[in-house]
Amino acid sequence: MLKRALMTIFESWRRIVCICAVVLVGILVSTAHFHFYGHLEGLYALRDKNGAIVLTDDLILGDEDQVVFAFPVERVLGFFRGGVGHASGIAHLDTEWFRFDGSGYVRSYMADGTYYLMCFSRFIDSAGLETKGLFVGGGLPFDLNGDQRVTMNETGMAYYNGKEWLHTWCNVNESIASGQHPEAPIAPSTWRFLGSSVTMKTDEELVLTSNHEVDIDGTPFRVERIASFKAGARHTTLAITIRNIGRNPAGYYYVYGDEPWVGDYGTSTGNVGWIQDRLIKYETAISPLNYGWAGYFDYGNEAAGESHNQSGTANFIEWQDGLRPDLVYFSNKIGTFAEEKDRVPLASPNNRVIMLQWGPRMLVPGQSETIIISVGMADANPVTGFPVKPDTSGTLHLLIPYLKSGV
Repeated sequence: MLKRALMTIFESWRRIVCICAVVLVGILVSTAHFHFYGHLEGLYALRDKNGAIVLTDDLILGDEDQVVFAFPVERVLGFFRGGVGHASGIAHLDTEWFRFDGSGYVRSYMADGTYYLMCFSRFIDSAGLETKGLFVGGGLPFDLNGDQRVTMNETGMAYYNGKEWLHTWCNVNESIASGQHPEAPIAPSTWRFLGSSVTMKTDEELVLTSNHEVDIDGTPFRVERIASFKAGARHTTLAITIRNIGRNPAGYYYVYGDEPWVGDYGTSTGNVGWIQDRLIKYETAISPLNYGWAGYFDYGNEAAGESHNQSGTANFIEWQDGLRPDLVYFSNKIGTFAEEKDRVPLASPNNRVIMLQWGPRMLVPGQSETIIISVGMADANPVTGFPVKPDTSGTLHLLIPYLKSGV
């Protein structure tokens, strides 16, 4: 009798739950808006700024604060995958890439199980638009790590050392502009996205591409991007080919940079610039001919009154031989910098930037130029702890054949 009574109660509660679930889904479907990415990462209900419910199949950076309901599929897929995976002690790449919108991520695993995360176009830019293609930014699919993103450190480019996440690069500040009007940058989210591809993929090597068009002073430009990755490398090498496909000569500026928030997402405190032979404590420009790379070091800037009890994490950006930038500068604000002799400390709590600028440059019809940069996390000197630029020749050599073939 007791068992029968309990079963009856259980069945009743199960029916009640099912009925409530059906009613809830019905309400959501009848009142919600839909935003379908095509990523099929799960089913999510968000509440937008107007209070309306939005149903979507993925979350990108910034959506997490609006989540009303989340059912990520990763846990289900993980259950069915069971113990399938790579053997321990072997460096490898883990990739998810959506060709139709040029978004995804790459995780470069070291032999010791630590890994470097590189996310692309998984974010909404400052204009409220989605970026498509090989542009650094965003985070992993919601709940992919099982921690429901307790911090934002695992976004953009970040390193997991086995215990914690260390942030190295944020959403990229990248744009092209008219050679006559550099004050009016054209954000990548407004470019025409032509498609992307996984050009080469193994467990150890990967090449991704994305293609775009943008009008500058009435002249169409093609922007072709190729990125290469190698297992165990904490960086990517990116080639950006800019081609005048119009009928008239036209000039352009190109800008690549970031307020990278090295160490912890959301703060520049502790970040001091570094180049080959010294730390950069004050706003300044450096010679792109005399130096080949630069970055930020989470060490503490004495000129800003900071102590040296920071994470010791450092990033780097290297401009490879060829089309070097015309300007490289450290500042507390994008678009302006003081001379080093003016002694303006890099002291902004959240906006210490490093920026690279090419231009103004003129291209005649059919002419193209290629920028090649390597971006990622710096190594550390085992004795001093100070940053050391890693060897980027592996990813560079992987990239070159695809540049020559015009992929």
